[in-house]
Amino acid sequence: MPRTFAKKASTFLARDGIVLYDNPAAFLICAFKHDNALCEPDPGATAPRQYDCRPGCGNTVRTDSHARLLRERANELDQLASRAPDPVSKRLRVNANRLRETADIHDATAHPTEALT
Repeated sequence: MPRTFAKKASTFLARDGIVLYDNPAAFLICAFKHDNALCEPDPGATAPRQYDCRPGCGNTVRTDSHARLLRERANELDQLASRAPDPVSKRLRVNANRLRETADIHDATAHPTEALT
């Protein structure tokens, strides 16, 4: 990664007033823009409702590390599913597959750092 990347990224984001919010529980970063937020922030809010991240929000940004963590969590859910009663097992596997699908979408649409500099 070029040494100037952090500075360039900061300058790029500052031009639109975007602030980044890390949300490790959702395996993403929110590049918060009030008008795009699906988390339904209060009028005038300057930060997302991090407990209410929703799939498909235009503010989400994922890194390769997030995709890796999504797959790790999916594997954990599969392990839990193997020991759970059938209805719970089915729900856990659906969630695991959803996490893997999200990671796959990231892999298919990710832009290398060099493209941003």
